[in-house]
Amino acid sequence: MLDRPGYTAIDLRPLAGDAGTSAYSVSDNEFVVGESGSTPARWNREGDPSALAVLDGYSGGRACGVNKTGAIAGILHIGDDLRPVRWDPTGEVQGLELPDGTVSGAVNRINERGSMLGGAMEPGYRWRAVRWTSEGRLMELEPLTVGGETQAHDLNELDEVAGTAKDVSGVRTAVRWSGSGEVSRLPSPRRATACCVNDEGVVAADGVSWSRDGRATLLTGGPAFRAGQTLKITNTGATIGWGATTDGQQIGVRWNRSGEPTVLPPLPLDTASTCFDINDAGLVVGESAGGTTVRPVWWDENAAPHPLPSPDGLDAIVAQHITTTGNVIIGYGYDRARATYRGIAWYRS
Repeated sequence: MLDRPGYTAIDLRPLAGDAGTSAYSVSDNEFVVGESGSTPARWNREGDPSALAVLDGYSGGRACGVNKTGAIAGILHIGDDLRPVRWDPTGEVQGLELPDGTVSGAVNRINERGSMLGGAMEPGYRWRAVRWTSEGRLMELEPLTVGGETQAHDLNELDEVAGTAKDVSGVRTAVRWSGSGEVSRLPSPRRATACCVNDEGVVAADGVSWSRDGRATLLTGGPAFRAGQTLKITNTGATIGWGATTDGQQIGVRWNRSGEPTVLPPLPLDTASTCFDINDAGLVVGESAGGTTVRPVWWDENAAPHPLPSPDGLDAIVAQHITTTGNVIIGYGYDRARATYRGIAWYRS
């Protein structure tokens, strides 16, 4: 039997004082980014933070995504308005253009080629899905109808996008955008939101996935649970999400390429589990809960759960992201002495 890797927990310390910290993204080159207090930040392997530059006139923000080159995408804020930005690997910040007629915007993904995905908001909280090139050039993603609302949720390495759009009757439907920004409605059985897309062009939503040519695979429940929310799909076609057991407990689930489910059980003595990310090797991260206790957990390729440790002074709560290599996991915990939440990075021992 192979020995399982262990992980060492690192506290992602604040830039100053007792501020809380949050880790939002980690790359295969082990860049961790997020925010300290209300300042965008990145951390080294020892958990030491450095502030990311802020454009003049903006009061703070957060780093939302990072790729293996160290390019970072995020947002800055001034009052209620948000400005999408990009930091290059040296830390220089660039404001990203927004479409005419919009007042605010955000970035939620950056891929390895540097393309960035997000949205721009019109007055009245109407969203328009947009993408930027690695140089910051704006591309608006096509709506189903002229002036129709669109929202983007995931981006693959071919710049294909999964999301949602309103049709001519105003009903939301799951859609896919090509690398050139052309929209197509996903066929029946449809769901309102397409939440993720892999590099083969397979799109997943709650209860279903679609191949590039539109063939649907149902992500069903098993005798122990009913299917629920879908979160992530890998390049090997594995999908994760969660469902509800017959006694009403939330349970993490991994579906294979054919749509067959495997339950991701909680740690011993716990009663519920939730998963948030998976890599192409099939390693999954999330949380295990029982009573008033919540613990971070990772599941191996055989769906066996393993606990993650807490750094000194923190109670680790949840693991949210894992790198493709599995070398780094990020999440957060609670600092009881300072009554604040702190980001945590777990490095493979």
